[in-house]
Amino acid sequence: MSLTQTRHESERGSSGETEHRRREVKRAIKSACDQLRDDGVEPRNYVEQLSWLFFLKAFDEMENRREEEAAFDESPYRRRLDGEYRWSSWSSMSDRPDQMLEFVDGKLLPHLKMFGERADTRQFENDPVAERFRRIFSTVRNHSRRGTRFGRVTQQVNRLHFGDETDVIVLSEIYEGLLKDVAADSAGYAGEFYTQRHIIQAMVQVVRPEIGDRIYDPCFGTAGFLAESAEYIRKTAGAISGSQFDRFQRETLYGIEFKPLTYLLGTMNMLLHGVEGANLVLGNTLELHSTNVPESDRYNVILSNPPYGGKMAREIQSNFTIRSGSTEILFLQHIMANLATGGRAAVIIPEGVLFRGGPDARVRKRLLQGFDIHTILSLPAGCFLPYTGVKTNVLFFTCRQDGGGTKDVWYYELTNDGFDLKSTRRPIQGSQIPDFLAKWQRRLEGSVSWTVSIREIEKRNWDLSARNPNREDDLEHKAPLELIQSIKAKEERVIELLGELNELLEGEW
Repeated sequence: MSLTQTRHESERGSSGETEHRRREVKRAIKSACDQLRDDGVEPRNYVEQLSWLFFLKAFDEMENRREEEAAFDESPYRRRLDGEYRWSSWSSMSDRPDQMLEFVDGKLLPHLKMFGERADTRQFENDPVAERFRRIFSTVRNHSRRGTRFGRVTQQVNRLHFGDETDVIVLSEIYEGLLKDVAADSAGYAGEFYTQRHIIQAMVQVVRPEIGDRIYDPCFGTAGFLAESAEYIRKTAGAISGSQFDRFQRETLYGIEFKPLTYLLGTMNMLLHGVEGANLVLGNTLELHSTNVPESDRYNVILSNPPYGGKMAREIQSNFTIRSGSTEILFLQHIMANLATGGRAAVIIPEGVLFRGGPDARVRKRLLQGFDIHTILSLPAGCFLPYTGVKTNVLFFTCRQDGGGTKDVWYYELTNDGFDLKSTRRPIQGSQIPDFLAKWQRRLEGSVSWTVSIREIEKRNWDLSARNPNREDDLEHKAPLELIQSIKAKEERVIELLGELNELLEGEW
């Protein structure tokens, strides 16, 4: 059995048939968006509306498959959504659109919000799926207000087949584009800053997730890292056993997300990438943090782009051994505590974390002494436009089997990621990402790559800034946006220190 087997179903037909189906799927989504717009739904709400409709349609298909499998094995199967709550039942009311809308608003959504808690669904009280229903639909809204429009949107969703590989591939492409557009339109509305797919792919290729790994993102957002990890495993795993496939579905991908809408988007993204059993939790990672995580509960691979720039309340900081109001510092400690022995991590952090003093320096020291930071990829300022112009870096580190720390760090200065550094982020020639991936494992040095020993880093008070020694005067070669972000990071640290001093003085008085 191969994990890629289902990814090639579309190849059984001719390329002409596949392309025809791709066009049909695109037309269906465009038509659905047109209907939502004509119903007065704002573009930023398209994704939420389509997400929960996709989710229920995909879930109905999944239950149909499991019901057929159970019948083949002559074993019982109890549908979670049956009768009038079954997608195929209420979505067929297209000839009575006002009645359909009334049913969805008055019965279906309330039923899902309380699923497993009412008498008619009490048997599913401890079912993980029931809990997922409650999490997703506790805050989901039906933005459609006119039955006719809602009926037409539902008809378009009914044209999609989540069991058809061509549909899923095209849907995942369109869906990812919608997520990106929504995030750009509202500067992170759909969750934390949208992580560019090419950056995610590069990070995944370095940590190389595989069958048997437990893969974790403590702030999974729209599940980009988890989805790309699933795709990477599919491409590289080859033939696997049935038990390995089951483990891939149920015991491989883990994540926590704080925002209910983002949780829905991430859940739907995982379904579109063929993973039905991802372990996704709705909650505040920093509140759930523990400094003493048993080895059996840790993760082999952690990939993340934690939110940064936020300030955490002092009561949440008390969960951490090194207290800080900066979310990025708390998340970094959380990742360190949850990385298994022999595990690999890739984490995006803002530039300031590499050089700031105070708690940042103490966390860096602990990270360098307890983990092997083998690579730092310096990303260009503006890499995450239009969401933020903050300069960032990717830390790649492992938890060594011998418990040893960092011996030296290999740096790569990326100035071209294949897109211009403007809010438009248009593709350009000369991406250095292939060069980075070709050089990182052998740690080859050149004009944009170099190695710094732990002794030198210690002399610099654990400063990990990417100072290219091949440049005579690094300041002269820095982009204006990068210089501005560096100054802003230092100013933010001064403001943070003044705030801490103010709290101490208030406490004394």
